[in-house]
Amino acid sequence: MAPNGSFPPRSSFHTLILGAGFAGLAAASTFHRCAPSSPLLILDANASVGGVWATENLYPGLKSNNLLGTYEYSDFPMRGEEYGIKVGEHIPGTVIQQYMERFVDWAGLREHLRLRTRVLGAEETEGSKGWVVKCVETGEDGAQNNYEVHCEKLVVATGLTCVPMPMRFGGQENFDAPIVNFASLAKVAKTLVADENVKHVTIYGGSKAAHDCVYMFARADKKVTWVIRRSGYGPSWMAPAYVYLGPFRCWLEKLTTTRFFTWFSPCVWGDADGFRWIRSCMHGTKVGRKVVDGFWGQLSDETLKQTGLSTGNEELKKLAPRESAFWYAGGLGILTYEEDLYELVRSGAVKVVREDVAGLDSGGMVKFSNGEVVKTDALVCSSGWRFDSGVPLGPEEKLAGWGVPSTKYSKSQKQDWAVLNERADREILERFPKLATGPVNDQESLLVNPVDAAINKDGSLKEKEEYAPWRLWRSIAPPSQVISGERNLVFLGMLFNITTVVRAEISSLWAYAYLHDLLKQPLVSLSTKDKARLEIDFAGLKSGAKAQQAAIDKVMYDTTLFNRFGKWRCAMGYGARAPDFVFDSVPFFDLLLGDLGLPSWRKGWGWVGEVFGGSYGQSDYRGLVDEWLAMRAGEVGGAKNGRKQGAYGLAWVNST
Repeated sequence: MAPNGSFPPRSSFHTLILGAGFAGLAAASTFHRCAPSSPLLILDANASVGGVWATENLYPGLKSNNLLGTYEYSDFPMRGEEYGIKVGEHIPGTVIQQYMERFVDWAGLREHLRLRTRVLGAEETEGSKGWVVKCVETGEDGAQNNYEVHCEKLVVATGLTCVPMPMRFGGQENFDAPIVNFASLAKVAKTLVADENVKHVTIYGGSKAAHDCVYMFARADKKVTWVIRRSGYGPSWMAPAYVYLGPFRCWLEKLTTTRFFTWFSPCVWGDADGFRWIRSCMHGTKVGRKVVDGFWGQLSDETLKQTGLSTGNEELKKLAPRESAFWYAGGLGILTYEEDLYELVRSGAVKVVREDVAGLDSGGMVKFSNGEVVKTDALVCSSGWRFDSGVPLGPEEKLAGWGVPSTKYSKSQKQDWAVLNERADREILERFPKLATGPVNDQESLLVNPVDAAINKDGSLKEKEEYAPWRLWRSIAPPSQVISGERNLVFLGMLFNITTVVRAEISSLWAYAYLHDLLKQPLVSLSTKDKARLEIDFAGLKSGAKAQQAAIDKVMYDTTLFNRFGKWRCAMGYGARAPDFVFDSVPFFDLLLGDLGLPSWRKGWGWVGEVFGGSYGQSDYRGLVDEWLAMRAGEVGGAKNGRKQGAYGLAWVNST
């Protein structure tokens, strides 16, 4: 099948994957290796692979937060000499895109790939037997072709940064200057930089993306006004790639995946790492919590010293994070710039304004809540993302059970989730008392457009519309399908986490096993409230009424516990909307590997290797798919020879 032909030669596939970013390509590679004869199709709206790294999304100077060696598929290393980058360097966006194109060819996915295809919606078929997906393909000549694709299994791997938050300020219709949403920056960045009439650019937002914008325009000798809302969360927590802990210079990304340091982060799934007694001591006792506070205090102080944000410079103080680094996750960014961004602030090339925008006016005027006004030649808004998949799913009445963000939940559905939320909150705060002391933010509002200030075009107040958060089991599976056994839908990449590629690979293997009913039984529950809750067995979902209700309760509560935890742990992040974590990646991988029946301690030498074996990375998970397939082959062979068969069946042998 040609990737951009006039029409696919077939319209029915076993598996349909939406998205060709890191998660989508990891899923495609995994599913193809596990079932090479199974019909597979990958759709993506961009004209090139990469997702956020697709060619059309790259703006000048864009680089990864990660350094070379930590942003690649485990079985397909990115060799620096092939791309002109060295060890210790951040990876340019253009290199990442080239690497992903090569991965597509290496993994044999090109013939399964269909680009420039936007998904208009996906509807589950009657009887939950599969999906009908409506698509529109745009050719190179601009001609559009509408068609439908039918599939048995749907993998939504579009991620959380595909639908930008719309921008609407009062008076913007009279604003005589370009207003650019960050999502469209790549299309206009070079033009704005080169335009001599654009002398003054105003950047709105405090995220890593806003930092990139400030650096790009200031380095182009534009005057920059950097606006960060006073009523918002403030600037992201920015750090260099290497930070100091006392006399030790540590690679920050590696620090987050070193098992020893993961113990300093309270985590509701942390016990999956096999060191429950250590975690209990560190987070369940006063002495342990003092040690934890000391670690985070030193990490925060040392980082602020390194960046200079704790100095006496008044402009730089405006860029200092509101809280300790402990409370951030997705709000963590790395200073990837060739020159010192903060020197541009010190020199006066960048002016920082910590005020809310009251509105816009003619003549390129930006009005602030304190009455001040700034005249600008362009306004670039980095206001974030809507945090949904960008794929309308149906039927609508199933959205709440699937755990998909929506404004369409019924009153009873909202009440059911509210009861589970309250119950999960109690357990989380009992297990981790520190989380009750976190900063208070308006995370619960989850407005469709929080920047809009709830004002209609006619100036009247708009009713706030509650947008439900993501609620997926293990952050992948719709809880209602876990319960019903339908197994036709999974989501990948619906969380914020810096270990992007390894997480995509492990999650993809888990998703394949789940969709084909091949997970180990019973599974470990996240709750520690009741010993009877420590296991989840799918068999219980098919038992008598009492056992069935108990199993349903476990799945729904486990889902809530996982997703509600982020609200408390990452009070300065996005945890109320979707899972958001940094130092908790390795125990999350442990959890998924345990479900797969694979060893999670992968350093060798037992607990000694786990404590002293260094950080986890791509090399520790190399060959994971083959390892799982070999394990499955051994178990199938054992069953054929009369040994006891596992509870998860033989589906993969038939490539289904």
